[in-house]
Amino acid sequence: MKNITISEYGLIGCENVSNSNVKFVDYLSLTIAEFKELEKIWKSNGEVRKAFEFVGGSCFKATSYVGVIQTENLSIEILPKIYKEVKKELHRKIFIEMVKPLLKIKEIQIEKTNLSTTKNKNIFEIFITLFVQSIDQLIHKGIKSDYIAREDNQYFLKGKLKFNQHIKQNYIHKERFFVEFDEYLQDRVENRLIKSAINLLIKRTKDNGNKRALRQQLFIFDQVKLSKDYSSDFKKVKNHRGMKHYEFPMKLTEVFLKNESFTSLRGKNNVFAMLFSMEKIFEDYIEYELNRSKEELEIKEVKVNGLESDWLLENGNCTMVNQQPDYILEMKDGNSIVADAKWKLFDLKTNENEDCKKVGISSSDAYQIFSYLNYYNVKKSAYIFVPQTDDFDSEIILKYRKKYDNKLEKNREQIIIRPIDLEKLIDNNYKPIMCEKFI
Repeated sequence: MKNITISEYGLIGCENVSNSNVKFVDYLSLTIAEFKELEKIWKSNGEVRKAFEFVGGSCFKATSYVGVIQTENLSIEILPKIYKEVKKELHRKIFIEMVKPLLKIKEIQIEKTNLSTTKNKNIFEIFITLFVQSIDQLIHKGIKSDYIAREDNQYFLKGKLKFNQHIKQNYIHKERFFVEFDEYLQDRVENRLIKSAINLLIKRTKDNGNKRALRQQLFIFDQVKLSKDYSSDFKKVKNHRGMKHYEFPMKLTEVFLKNESFTSLRGKNNVFAMLFSMEKIFEDYIEYELNRSKEELEIKEVKVNGLESDWLLENGNCTMVNQQPDYILEMKDGNSIVADAKWKLFDLKTNENEDCKKVGISSSDAYQIFSYLNYYNVKKSAYIFVPQTDDFDSEIILKYRKKYDNKLEKNREQIIIRPIDLEKLIDNNYKPIMCEKFI
């Protein structure tokens, strides 16, 4: 299997494409056979089309989805685009740190997980390694058993006699009893789901270390059955204090079996994909940072996605254009701030002649923020959080202008674009990275 790694917006094709004038883009070639294989899957599967756009007749361009797509002969890893140069190990680590809040994985649990064994593995294999390590910890702390109701034809009376079945099956065998009884077994619903995830990942992993570890774990769960109905079984999972060490393994099990936190494809043409929307991940991560930095930032409450009843336009009883800023920050001083998270790579240019800087903000973003500022009873400053890049590494303030009596004046309403240094996630020892107070 051929392993390929590109970044968001990167190009994959079977002919060389000149992209020297395209910023933030890398390019990788495929053979004609490999390209046709990817093209066939792209045409037949709507989920793969989310990850790639078909451009130029001989080229695929990655979108803002990150993860891994595995076909019969290809494994394509898409990494988040943060810097011009694709730094594989750095970008993988940043992505894993960002995705934790999306999976609702608690900080203390991740600190116990050794990421050193994930070097040179793609995103999918990293998640499998995390799963393997979590199951190892679970086995070390003890696999839980439970009283499981069983029915069986026994040579002695045990539990409750099932009279009808006893008559049917033991008309001749008078020495037997068809009984229902409780037995203390490991075959409980949590262990069934974990074994099902192990069984699935053995077939999907391409890493020999992961495969070997999963097979050893499958042997340990030998007395446990496979789950036949994931959705039903997840509803039966117990989360009491005695099951605390199951919390992290069950979350990863849910990721692999239910695919609620990412897009997953299985079955047809031997395709598997694990895709995350970077826009969603970035929004969730900024929410996570805002909430855990409340004291430092003097935030009282973080409200997400505004209010459902916030409509900008009306016609009689009809309302239109829902207002939904990513966050409304209720501050301790009684003021409010609106803010959005944009997974966009802003290009900052210095105009030396006019002694100023220009940033590539879109008209739609500027209109949207202006609408928020005028709709909500907030400070006249709104924030846009963006990933920090090589070119954009410091906060910039953009002031709106208004025209009064044919004169242009700077209005006090302004957008503050704050770049977030995601590289701090790697060596910040899990401390908040958003500590600079709001204006």
